[in-house]
Amino acid sequence: MSGPHLINDEDLHAYVDGALDEERALQVKEALMDNAALAERVALFQADKAMFKAVYGPLVRRPLPADWLARVHRRPRMPWRLAGAIAAALLVLAIGQLAWRHYLPVQGSDVVDVALDARDGSPAGERHIIANDEAGRYDAAFRQTIAANVRIPDLNRMGYRLYRLDLYDKAAEILYRGPQNQLFTLYVRRSDGPARFDQFERRGLRVCIWQDDQISTVMAGDVSPAAMQRLAAFSYTGLTS
Repeated sequence: MSGPHLINDEDLHAYVDGALDEERALQVKEALMDNAALAERVALFQADKAMFKAVYGPLVRRPLPADWLARVHRRPRMPWRLAGAIAAALLVLAIGQLAWRHYLPVQGSDVVDVALDARDGSPAGERHIIANDEAGRYDAAFRQTIAANVRIPDLNRMGYRLYRLDLYDKAAEILYRGPQNQLFTLYVRRSDGPARFDQFERRGLRVCIWQDDQISTVMAGDVSPAAMQRLAAFSYTGLTS
């Protein structure tokens, strides 16, 4: 696309990163208010950014391994800029290997099984709240149960309406109904493992787990992989924003 008022992906990425000048940022903001497809795309970019920050952000703060530094110091005549470049390249390579493993599908996960059990039945000790589309009304109860700064996502833009909230011991399940009354669920509890993002099939459902250092979220529904990617992005952004 071209022209001062037409928005492309470069503009959207820059908008998400806060890199646009004031005039262009205002144009993009106005376009997002009028164009649901653009707004959805920005939500996806924001979700991707949040995911990578949660997964790989801690690596930036870690010191370089001692054996890497030892290799650099064993070359006394190497210019310091070149030594730094080599160390940076090694770090990028390590992150790339982690990223490759990050996207491999998992074979099993305790939180996934717990979430799907909750979806299939009713664990003991739960409290049901029959909800409506005003998701914000239930944020306090949800936040208190999870003991984290979270809120119930509003998925109306995706065609999914909130209809029930199940509260367990330090976990909650949020239930939505889609355009054809199909069930979509979010199971949320405090995180008990490393950051991760996976999407796979389990028990005849499309499942996505999105975990950071604060919460574990398992999303499940009878949807396509592409639809789950969009729902996951909106759900995670809604939970944490």
